[in-house]
Amino acid sequence: MKKSNFFATLFLLVITTCMVAFVSPAGGEGYEIYLDNKLIIQQFGKQMKEVKNLQLNSSHIKSELGIKFYHCGMAGKSRTLELKINDKQIVKKWQFANSSDNHYIITVPVKEIINLEKKSATGTFDLYYASKEAPQGRKLAEIILTDRATAKR
Repeated sequence: MKKSNFFATLFLLVITTCMVAFVSPAGGEGYEIYLDNKLIIQQFGKQMKEVKNLQLNSSHIKSELGIKFYHCGMAGKSRTLELKINDKQIVKKWQFANSSDNHYIITVPVKEIINLEKKSATGTFDLYYASKEAPQGRKLAEIILTDRATAKR
């Protein structure tokens, strides 16, 4: 009888170990991008490898772009947003104060992005997020200024 209990316990341990091996860890990273409090891009886990396009134009001049980046269920520290051209040249950098609570959202006026359109020959910028928890930075979206794209046609 003792051998059967031992084997039953061993069997349950093996099954549990196998099940846990295929479950992703709790938490993880993710982000959401809002235009005037309207969710326009949401990426979590493996989806974050796919970079989405975000189109802005002069009708958004009074709008605000909000970014929520989640680090295992917590807001990051020493957060920055950068606009780059061709994933290399930084044309604008915003730095944000640390929050004592889990205040995830950081915002920038769309007007500041539109005013940079002359710095990009194509009218596109790459939006990057970085923090103490993700110092290498992560490309969140490609911003396309559609007024520029329409004017070139």
